[in-house]
Amino acid sequence: MTDKLTGSDLLNLSLKAEGVDTLFGIAGDHILDMLDRMVDEPFRMIDTRHESGAVHAADSYSRILRRASVALSTTPGHANAVPALANALHSEAPVVNIAGSADSPNLGRGAMQEIDQVGIARPVTKGAWEVPSPERIPEFVALAFRTALSGRQGPVHLTIPHDYQSATVDAADFERYAPREYSSPTRVLADPERVRQAVKLLNSAERPLIFAGSSAGATADPEVVRCLVETTRAPFVSEDSARALIPDSHPYSFGLGYLPLNRAAQMVRDADVVLMLGKRLDYTLGFGGSPPFNANVKTIVVDPSAAQIGRARSGEISILGDLGPVCDQLKAEAERLAWEERTDWISSLRRTHDAWLAELYELARSPEPMHPMYVSEAVQRYLEDDAHITFDGGDYCHFLRASIPRERPFRFHNVSSFGMIGVGIAYGLGAQAALPDKQCVVATGDGSFGFNGMELDTMVRHNLPVKILLGNNSIWGIDWQIQKGIYGRPVWTDLAQGTRYDLVAKGLGAYGENVTTTEQLEPAIKRAFDYNGPALLNIEVGQIISPVAEAAIDRKMGSHG
Repeated sequence: MTDKLTGSDLLNLSLKAEGVDTLFGIAGDHILDMLDRMVDEPFRMIDTRHESGAVHAADSYSRILRRASVALSTTPGHANAVPALANALHSEAPVVNIAGSADSPNLGRGAMQEIDQVGIARPVTKGAWEVPSPERIPEFVALAFRTALSGRQGPVHLTIPHDYQSATVDAADFERYAPREYSSPTRVLADPERVRQAVKLLNSAERPLIFAGSSAGATADPEVVRCLVETTRAPFVSEDSARALIPDSHPYSFGLGYLPLNRAAQMVRDADVVLMLGKRLDYTLGFGGSPPFNANVKTIVVDPSAAQIGRARSGEISILGDLGPVCDQLKAEAERLAWEERTDWISSLRRTHDAWLAELYELARSPEPMHPMYVSEAVQRYLEDDAHITFDGGDYCHFLRASIPRERPFRFHNVSSFGMIGVGIAYGLGAQAALPDKQCVVATGDGSFGFNGMELDTMVRHNLPVKILLGNNSIWGIDWQIQKGIYGRPVWTDLAQGTRYDLVAKGLGAYGENVTTTEQLEPAIKRAFDYNGPALLNIEVGQIISPVAEAAIDRKMGSHG
């Protein structure tokens, strides 16, 4: 290392020290100096077509590989990135978003493209800072990574003025802040007494249920979770980044933890003790109320964020700590006790779960127009065991998400609790970048595709062979159905009939095929999956209401009554 470096050199050294190997973003005036230095480093640089697409791809990449990712933008590009940062805050993705800005002496007096970048980012990130001087770049990079990876994980933002990137600094400035013991801040243990109390309560339960959410997906060891479930003999459901921490085929697993799409999960109404492993008591669980919970339920809340402990309702026992080490502690404590099989409870859950799936698959027998369940059943014959799949959109995707089993962890993405659709194509891009030798599939609606569909071009340019199953029903499905159910007419929720998204794919250099009948579907899937590159099937499906839309209509009509 030479005695003198530039600010961009400090940035590169800091990113490499944090283990960064891939960068997502778009070039622009205020990051040109750092880009010129980065291209000579061993970074994989994936340039997207929109800054939101870059952040969504980084979001996907980080959660699959369970490490922080980096997205870069210039100043107006930062404004484009902000919506995706809001989504990443909900998906709990540790994305480090770095933007350049005009030269520091000109900030505050009408510099080119000037906006309050930090102020805009602060409400949708865990932390946002402007680096105050070039020699402090390593300090603020370290701060950004620590913040993104600690507690409930999430995005952060750094602004680095353009003149700081080219400024000359001392090499010792990097050594002063080089990451050491804080590089992986995910080992915060819980109070042992709280763990003992929690395991004792779980042991006394007649009808326990374990919900695993995103924070468990961030740090928990799947093998430890499996051992914890097998030891306690407690049924398990999972959602978001925790999906399939134990496989759906496991005798104690009952699949998806999203209540409208799993009647077995709805049996939380009968549970007497519920263990929340990094799952928030948010709107998806009625804020901890009754329904969906039993009025006398006792909850055990395990969470890495003090802000989430006791939110919505007080837990019978609350445990603060990272899910990885806390699951180790719970498992070790559980192994000290004797556990009985809760045969009736498990059998009841299994009957409900199997009957629900059978009911869903029966829908695939419906005549034309094609039911989304027909797509679900057909694609499963071509999915490899470790394929990654992303679900993006409303009614079409809800059927697939409810029915496609997951056997491996970190192979599932869905629209986050923010409800931002249009993320799927970019999620698929990030997934394929994270898993270059695996199948990566995206199920998306026609409405959702419109947001980031141009990232197909990115897939082509960077040889990312994502397979896209686009369900084309010519409507913004779930809102169209809710409007029809409540108000009797759709407003702003009809799309053009017969749009050929497969031709869009072909125009961007990908494989595209139009599918209008059930007979055409399976051969088309085989051709798309055999194609050595990104592929899109434009599949005409019926305007069929999902259980999620039905539940929304029932809930809203009930509130009007």
